[in-house]
Amino acid sequence: MLRSDTGGKLSVGRDLMWIILFAFAVRVAVRCYTGEGDFWENGYAFFFSIAQNIAAGNGVSSAFRVPLYPMFLAAVTFGHQAFLPVLIAQSLIGAGTVLCAALIGRELFGNPAAIIAGVLAAIYPYYVVHDTALQETSLYTFLMALAVLLLLRVRRSGSFLTAMGAGLALGAAVLTRANLAPVALFAPLWLALARGSHAVPWRQRLRVAVVCAGVGMLTVAPWLIRAYQLTGSVTLSTQSGYFLWLGNNPETFSHYPRENIDRSQDAALAALSSRERSERDARQHNAALVDEWYRKKGLDYIRDHPWQTLGDGLRKIVDAFGWLPSPRRSFWPSLGHALSYGPVMIFGLWGMWASRRHWREHSIFYAQFIAFAAVTAVFFGHTSYRAYLDVYWIIFAAGILAAWLSRSPYRKLLEPAWQCAADGLSPHAPGHGKSFSPQGLGGGLRTLG
Repeated sequence: MLRSDTGGKLSVGRDLMWIILFAFAVRVAVRCYTGEGDFWENGYAFFFSIAQNIAAGNGVSSAFRVPLYPMFLAAVTFGHQAFLPVLIAQSLIGAGTVLCAALIGRELFGNPAAIIAGVLAAIYPYYVVHDTALQETSLYTFLMALAVLLLLRVRRSGSFLTAMGAGLALGAAVLTRANLAPVALFAPLWLALARGSHAVPWRQRLRVAVVCAGVGMLTVAPWLIRAYQLTGSVTLSTQSGYFLWLGNNPETFSHYPRENIDRSQDAALAALSSRERSERDARQHNAALVDEWYRKKGLDYIRDHPWQTLGDGLRKIVDAFGWLPSPRRSFWPSLGHALSYGPVMIFGLWGMWASRRHWREHSIFYAQFIAFAAVTAVFFGHTSYRAYLDVYWIIFAAGILAAWLSRSPYRKLLEPAWQCAADGLSPHAPGHGKSFSPQGLGGGLRTLG
């Protein structure tokens, strides 16, 4: 698959270029097949409404959602219902995620894993379909993958410029989806404290951690100021309290997780008493006050039902990580999701376990899974919310597959990549000193298999 036409070696860079071009093309082709009507009808139309408001020169007039994705739509479409510019731009973003997956795989496991990670991310069905949907999933998946790539590199290089890039990517990710804030807060701590192989001295790590945190804060600060102007409260979103109540009320599981949480939302709103509606409506002049009212309702429910809340939280986590999509789809999409996500999850977990000796460096990945599980347990989560984590399972799966191929008769499929790794890396070259070699992972294969 990766051999040159002349039987010689192909450079890893050229392999990745073709993989990225393929990833871009397949995303464009699939979305063109589903059609423009499907894009507008089945997407989150409120994002485009906000984008139109921004493009009209009215700015962001509400703080109920962080603004980066609507700003991106406004910049791409100028407020017009233009399908092709969004398709091209989001396909490029999806291809960027593929590139980040390959480069992270190279940082951790070497060139063969980079090729495998790139191929898997390029053809991963959920990404192929949803990278070009009218939703923010593709943007924050790319931004988080980019941030992790830069964090891994700055941990080893101590570069202030790379630290600034990591902080900017983290801040942009938070401005795309507010529930990524816990990881953005953890990342500078990880930079400062994550000792282990190939990390720069702790004083240098501390300095770049401060730079990363500072740039991240400066990136988010303008939005916090704008939110304060709109609501009188420093907040990322005026929906956090509402979402807390939505995930913790008697009607939460009336439809969710088999159906969209919006169906449970309708049932919960309909179940409010006339007195509760009057209390809420009296605060309608200020979105922050309404959000606080919902937050109190959610907290009251949690206090009154502690054991049920704990059980419901575990149920939410299981469904968010489940092999069947949430909300459920028809037979074939559900089967496709199970047959793609299931193996990626299994091999990804296997790769994480096999590389557990490098837990300090890999804790930046663990933290994202833990943070997502915690947020999901407290609030709620669908498959699309979890999708940004799948790229890390793809990367660890690529590591374990590269180790397997290194010991199998099929090694020749990636022979150019292994040859490049053996011949082309100096002790200070990018990608040298992987978290573990294919041979090291082979030990994990023997242990687990």
